[in-house]
Amino acid sequence: MRNKALCKQLLECVLHIQLKTLRYMETEKTMKAQLSSKNIRLDVYVEDKYGNVADVEMQTTDDKGVIHLEDRDEETIIRELPLRTRYYQNIIGTNMLRKGMHYRELKKAYVIFICTFDPFGRGLPVYHFTYRCSEDFNLQMGDLTENIFLNVKAADKTDDEELAAFLRYVNGQNATTSFTRQLDKEATRIKNNDDWRLKAMTLDM
Repeated sequence: MRNKALCKQLLECVLHIQLKTLRYMETEKTMKAQLSSKNIRLDVYVEDKYGNVADVEMQTTDDKGVIHLEDRDEETIIRELPLRTRYYQNIIGTNMLRKGMHYRELKKAYVIFICTFDPFGRGLPVYHFTYRCSEDFNLQMGDLTENIFLNVKAADKTDDEELAAFLRYVNGQNATTSFTRQLDKEATRIKNNDDWRLKAMTLDM
């Protein structure tokens, strides 16, 4: 995801929007609201030219996975995901506004979790959350936040072929589309990089 072109394609695939350009991008970005606040480290933090923000996170409970949280079991991690999402959105929103700015200057903020397990147990390939009125589901709050969870185990349940191919690829299957073949090529290039191999071996130890 350090490759801007691939990151842009992924966001367009997941969000179903067209992005002209990514103005700012940072991996492993550390953010906090104030001195005494808990830090967060975002896997991939992206901002478009309009100031809209997307945070892309990879979440797995496998010991050899990208992220493993203090040896906690899968049930604990799943239960904490919505709370993590809430906190991430709060920190992102806080960092959007500077002193003297108006609330109306807040931009859209997406938090996207790519999960190697079903985070909510409903068998859906995508869980897309926005704030809605309990009394009228057609009424959205309009706070410009969206939280999306991808379930790679349910790739065959989506009619979106590009998204299905991506989910299958993350789940360990072959690349079958132009986008996933580009991802696979980039992944292979990085795996063959000596600096990356040393970092991965150090993290594994």
